[in-house]
Amino acid sequence: MLLTLSCGAVGLTLTVASRAYLLEPHWNPTLEEQALARIHRLGQTKEVTTVRLYMRNSFEEEVIKVQESKKQLANVLLLPHDDGSTGGNLETLHRLRSLL
Repeated sequence: MLLTLSCGAVGLTLTVASRAYLLEPHWNPTLEEQALARIHRLGQTKEVTTVRLYMRNSFEEEVIKVQESKKQLANVLLLPHDDGSTGGNLETLHRLRSLL
């Protein structure tokens, strides 16, 4: 079955699949994760292999860098800040602010 990310990330349970191929990186890393989660559902009995294909020295590498930056930003925003220290997190937020 061939699916786009926008189609494969919504409302499907694909536990009969055992392989997923990501052929094009998406700006939104959670969209890719949601699409892959459709295979890794309750009831999955097979080992699942995920393969990500991208072209080196291309625009796709830049998209992957943006994905990583967005994941870092989400981690900074979602981490508990009980100790009151903001030094490293504030610096990271300023660095990642360019994404917004």
